[in-house]
Amino acid sequence: MNTFWTDLILMLRRLSLMLVIGIGLNQPVCASVYPVCCGQIVHNNDKSNRQSPLKPRSQTQEFKGLQKYVDYLINTEIARHNLPGVAVSIVKDDKIVLLKGYGFADLNRKIKVDPNDTLFRIASITKTMTAIAVMQLVEQGKLEIDADINDYLSAFKIPNTFNDPITIRALLSHRAGFEQADAGNLFVQNPLEVLSTEQYLATYMPQRVWPPGHLVSYSNYGFALLGHLVELQSGMNLETYMDQAIFSPLGMSYTTLREPTKNNTAFTSMQSVLENHLATGYFRNTKDQNIAKPFEFTGHIAGAGAASSTAHDMALYMRALMNNNNRLVNPDTHEQMKQRLYNDRPLATGITHGLFHGAFKGYQQRHHSGGTHTFSSNMVMFPELQLGIFISTNAVEPQSQLVTSLATAIVNKYYRHQSTNPTAGLQPVKQTKPHSYSQFLSEQITQRHLEDYTGTYLTTRRSYTQLEKLSALNSLTTISINKEGELIMNNSGHTIKLKRLKENVFQGASKAAPVFYFYQDDSGNIDRFSASMYSGDYERVAFLQSPLCFYLALALASLLSMSTLLLSAMRRFKSNTLSRAELLACCSAGMILAAVLGFIFMNVVLAVDDYDFLINFPTIEVKLLLSLLMVIALTTLAKMICLPVISRLSSLPLFYKIHYWLFTLSCLSFIYVFWIWNAIGFNYFT
Repeated sequence: MNTFWTDLILMLRRLSLMLVIGIGLNQPVCASVYPVCCGQIVHNNDKSNRQSPLKPRSQTQEFKGLQKYVDYLINTEIARHNLPGVAVSIVKDDKIVLLKGYGFADLNRKIKVDPNDTLFRIASITKTMTAIAVMQLVEQGKLEIDADINDYLSAFKIPNTFNDPITIRALLSHRAGFEQADAGNLFVQNPLEVLSTEQYLATYMPQRVWPPGHLVSYSNYGFALLGHLVELQSGMNLETYMDQAIFSPLGMSYTTLREPTKNNTAFTSMQSVLENHLATGYFRNTKDQNIAKPFEFTGHIAGAGAASSTAHDMALYMRALMNNNNRLVNPDTHEQMKQRLYNDRPLATGITHGLFHGAFKGYQQRHHSGGTHTFSSNMVMFPELQLGIFISTNAVEPQSQLVTSLATAIVNKYYRHQSTNPTAGLQPVKQTKPHSYSQFLSEQITQRHLEDYTGTYLTTRRSYTQLEKLSALNSLTTISINKEGELIMNNSGHTIKLKRLKENVFQGASKAAPVFYFYQDDSGNIDRFSASMYSGDYERVAFLQSPLCFYLALALASLLSMSTLLLSAMRRFKSNTLSRAELLACCSAGMILAAVLGFIFMNVVLAVDDYDFLINFPTIEVKLLLSLLMVIALTTLAKMICLPVISRLSSLPLFYKIHYWLFTLSCLSFIYVFWIWNAIGFNYFT
């Protein structure tokens, strides 16, 4: 793909706001209602029974001026982006060197953030805790990491779509092969509507679209399934298990998976003392005002992200994760959990039992972020430095950019870049199995043509069979060759020049730039890539399935619809009459323009207030648009039937006949692209 098409894609994306329906969960945890200490129940509302909050130790010379630097970064962001509140904890060499709250947990009541007892929704960081729970049961012989998970399920089973079964190893590493299909069911506003995990897993099971282990696609459903396995094999609900097996041993008495479900008898509600310390989540409106939003319930997928915690408790948690003797698992298991579950791409981001594993400035990095519609959190650890950094805020992007940048800012300031050889450890092995992650590196670069890598790529973290596939319109990456003959990658407006390290392995121009692995299909053609900065993969798509084709079809149908109405008006003015076929064309043209305007309107609504749109998806606006698309499909069929009639009309000039044919073809392309992107069908009205 040359730069013309790249520029055209960017232009079309800027002309129309993108429909972003997919949601990524980075979910919550709320302090355990009845944490257990030494086999005794300890009520969280009895502060005398709670361990005294750890105070930050005096800063070492290595971290001289740390608090002043962090204060500057956070206070700057609070002022710049109107952040409500922030909580931070930093652990160094098994000591808490910084523990601080900024701003407000509740703006209306002027309650300040207290890092010791203000609970933030840590969302998908919960997945790291679920991974520990799974490995505890593996230690006890109650789970096997490579067993078919259907061996443990009874109320429902995962369909045998592929020959290879889904294993715990695949689930822990987001390689089970599930599509993303959680729009409209991931978050619940009414606590009485929260399903049990078993009900949710059986009701909202996504399609399996790849064999297990084939590629990475981040899956909330997969970790909810792991949490359910913990419940089945431990004999207790996940909230209680976490209280007893993880939070209590570490003294995390202000951390829980429970939620304020009140009258929902299917769940044990969060204890009132913890609920009273919950930070309020805020959504930023178009006037840059922070609007308080209600609690977003995710107990139905507890293992994927139902946790809430404090900065203090997360400091205790990070210390345990970086300590071999952590009272959670034995040292051998702890060492095993540091290793990648699939050791097949050493330079790209990998997954180690729920944590993402990569490198920054030459240092090993283990991390996981989390977010709801109103909270953002991030936990980053550098084991070689014995450094852990946690930050959380009761707001989301663009307000929460510091959540993703704080850890790198600190390492950039206090540590030098370690010189490393990017190709060290890349052993030349041949690809023996198509579609596998085997490194098919040859002894010498065979100089595969750069054109072989060009094209449009879409993230694998998307829906393939549901309407939310439309969200992938905003996730494309294009690779092209510039005038200098260099390979160029464009992702979300960011351009990266790629230089070849080895066959099918590229890196950005700078030494700190990400490394990209390209993989081939069974025909030897490049079909996807993974990268050191991404947690998933991107797969190559044909033109007819690309966002460019979608927007070209919309543009073409819109232009021909307007010209159809104009020509029909001219015909009506001259002859004072129109044939039924022409009237049908006018009707179809009007509906296509209405559909395009409706599509743009939905994007405007999404840009103005995506909170209600995503929570209540599919909204009435979406259903109206889908209904209109089906009517357009029927009128297009009728126009095709009328083609012979139009062709035989002697009163109709040849130009009008050709235009009618072109308009009908544009209607077919219009219907086709919406069909490809799953926007035509009857299954979205239930």
